[in-house]
Amino acid sequence: MKNSLAKIAALFVSFHFLWNPTKNVALANDSAFSGVSGTPKPMRGEHRSIAMQSEKILIVADSKGYSTRVDFVFRNDGGKTQVQMGFPESSYGDVPLSKKSAFSRFFTSVDGREVAARRIVTSAGEDSTDAYWLKTVAFARHQTRRVRVEYRAPWGGNVEWGTRRALVYGFTGKNWKGKVERSDLEIRIIEPGLWIGLPLFDNVPIPMALETSPRVAVFLKTWRDWQAQGFFMFGLTKTVPFWMADRDTISTMLQTPARIDKSTTFRVGAVPDELPRGAELPPAFTRGGVTYIALSHLKRRLDEWTNDSSLKWDAKTRVSTLKVGAKTLRFAPNAPAPDSSISPILLHGEYNDALYIPLANVAKTLGLIFKLDAENRMFELKPGTLIRKQAR
Repeated sequence: MKNSLAKIAALFVSFHFLWNPTKNVALANDSAFSGVSGTPKPMRGEHRSIAMQSEKILIVADSKGYSTRVDFVFRNDGGKTQVQMGFPESSYGDVPLSKKSAFSRFFTSVDGREVAARRIVTSAGEDSTDAYWLKTVAFARHQTRRVRVEYRAPWGGNVEWGTRRALVYGFTGKNWKGKVERSDLEIRIIEPGLWIGLPLFDNVPIPMALETSPRVAVFLKTWRDWQAQGFFMFGLTKTVPFWMADRDTISTMLQTPARIDKSTTFRVGAVPDELPRGAELPPAFTRGGVTYIALSHLKRRLDEWTNDSSLKWDAKTRVSTLKVGAKTLRFAPNAPAPDSSISPILLHGEYNDALYIPLANVAKTLGLIFKLDAENRMFELKPGTLIRKQAR
């Protein structure tokens, strides 16, 4: 699948005003995660004789959150000993959880036998909580033991990257003796939809192999002979088919375009007959050979060129009225646009609704100029004669 800057633009664009101004929307802060967990570590610093030989991480993401199962292999290179393992649990943002675990479920076992783990809070503030699930594991001389950890965690979010959903995993393998021979990470996305995925390691995009089937998308990554240290985040945003980004608005938001080369657009499930609900709403999309632009996005662009424009919505008639100078345009869902048989489309997004209107028709009426770059999912919009007429 061909990747480009356009394929990730939806992650960075601050998507338009609400079509319905009476609808309340709660947005996250810069970041909010709960259930951040990862590699266990010895509670008394780096262990001198026990090595973490390998770890195999399986994360299954659905509509409510994600379930994680991790299988570790630990090898004792010394004499008889025991170690207190602390499996980390963290939350930060608007999710203080000092008295209640961020995990809705937690399980751990050693060599196939369930063992009890005790949750201890190590720090708790107004916007963050750190805790550990503690257990003691005994090792005979040169013994290898297999440790499993399973937990269920809610989605996090990160507005800096525009990620509406994010799952996270913290690697802390450097606390064990030597390097980790192998770490295998597998992420399964099972919720149907068209997605934009962005894997990050220490806030830098990384490549992951992708395998798709009608029911699941599987992302795979393997590290070998490494310190197994760092913070992994996988961002997911559900989007609209044939979406398009405004080239002029993303250019100022992509501060480091090289960081997003590893983003991927992929689908889980069949292509629906209707446009989806609950997706991120782009500035524009193309359907049936017609390109539609969000009315709120158009208004924002008009405000860059003129002070003589307004947009109002009538809750009773469900009509949006756009005034630009002496011109007045009225739009309503499923009603033909002025001088056109093409009806506007109302999309119900995950956080807001937006009314989309035919771009070609409104551009002609207002004297705007637009260009489409379908291959890269981009469009450009210029004021055209709109400015020249007002300057007279």
